Amino acid sequence: MFKNVTPREAYAAYMLGSLFVDVRENIGADAKTVDVNQIITLPFSELDQRLGELPPNRPVVVVSNVGNRGREAAKFLQARGYADVANMEGGVAAWEREGLPIRTHA
Repeated sequence: MFKNVTPREAYAAYMLGSLFVDVRENIGADAKTVDVNQIITLPFSELDQRLGELPPNRPVVVVSNVGNRGREAAKFLQARGYADVANMEGGVAAWEREGLPIRTHA
């Protein structure tokens, strides 16, 4: 089973080398996202076709708006052999509430 982690736990995982995967659909140019260097924008609807973009042996933290789509993406990744997968509870909204780094999506 994948893990659910708080934003602070997700940030700690990032500092230890986890890759963030933003699975939100239709992210507008003015949308906020987590401000980390190791993040891939991979909409949930494209996950199956673009799975090869994710390194199979690297820990992954899935990011969504509030965590719902993230849970589905985490289940999807685990079912396809990704062993170290976490869903960030509360998504980008919780990340921002915690005062963690935010940027406008480019």
